[in-house]
Amino acid sequence: MSDIESSPEISDAFTAPEANLANVSEEKPVLELERFSAWGVLGLSIITMGIYYLYWLYSRGNKVNSLTTTAKVKIGMLVVYIVWTLISNVIQYVFPPEDPTFLIGFGIVTIAMIIPYVLAVFSFRKALEEIINAGTSETVALGGVLTFFFSAIYFQYKINEAIDNQNQ
Repeated sequence: MSDIESSPEISDAFTAPEANLANVSEEKPVLELERFSAWGVLGLSIITMGIYYLYWLYSRGNKVNSLTTTAKVKIGMLVVYIVWTLISNVIQYVFPPEDPTFLIGFGIVTIAMIIPYVLAVFSFRKALEEIINAGTSETVALGGVLTFFFSAIYFQYKINEAIDNQNQ
């Protein structure tokens, strides 16, 4: 019985396991990002009427910021864009405006919201390029047109591609 009590395996049998959950792949930070289907991002964005798209940008933006050293996603601009998008959807569907002057003003403000969107997604693109290029000898450049029109879907596609290339 004394042999069993002195055994480290048995004496530690009821303690909680310990694991280092910090960035385990410092030389390949893209492996810290979750692999998810780009088609899934598109489908969930359609089903949730764009809410998942906004959630994806915000949640991945925070994750990307935790993995980068120099380039950072402009989360403030992203929050401005997200809040205005949600407010404009509520105004548009809950309170349908009938005054043409209101419609013109609302349209101008909505068009002006392109500025925080562009600042947010292009800072996201720069930070994501840093993460993807950190673990590979081949330099990857993300396209500007695809970033502007398909940001979350395109970014997820490039993340998946980088994870597949760096896992080999």
